[in-house]
Amino acid sequence: MTEKTRLKAIRFPESLARDLSKHVRRGKQSDFIIRATEEALLRLKQAKALKECRGVFTPDEYPEFRDRESIKAWVRNLRQEAEERLARWSRDEK
Repeated sequence: MTEKTRLKAIRFPESLARDLSKHVRRGKQSDFIIRATEEALLRLKQAKALKECRGVFTPDEYPEFRDRESIKAWVRNLRQEAEERLARWSRDEK
């Protein structure tokens, strides 16, 4: 079942409308604009969520998030642990 739709009259700058027509075929332009809008809205929602969560991870409680280098080391360690776990599982299956 498809979702109900609503017509929105949107004004585009002429240059943008020309580019859209040039790069996206006529029957697919609405889908393209919808997909681009969904992606942009997702980024906005994620940015808002990040702002709302700012300060949740304090250095006292989460020293691994103290600074960029600490975060990089933490991510590196997570990846290494995952690689080692995968290697172990692969050996166990043989």
